[in-house]
Amino acid sequence: MMKEIGKLGITERTVTKIVRNPDEMVYDALRSRFVAISWSHNVAVIYEKTDDDLLVVTVIYSSELKDIVNRRRRTGRWI
Repeated sequence: MMKEIGKLGITERTVTKIVRNPDEMVYDALRSRFVAISWSHNVAVIYEKTDDDLLVVTVIYSSELKDIVNRRRRTGRWI
């Protein structure tokens, strides 16, 4: 995973930082996952909480992140 996203300048350290201190936090009601958003990086990190850990499921990088977030909010998927 990190190899591909690394090409965009998003490192594992950046992902960890976004999860720990997001600009905004939403919940994916469809998948029961958390979404940590960094507007400055145009990144949304989707993750699950396990017993003692966090599991990053995917990282969305898009210059149109606001549109993606707003669309999923309108449908009620992200709350």
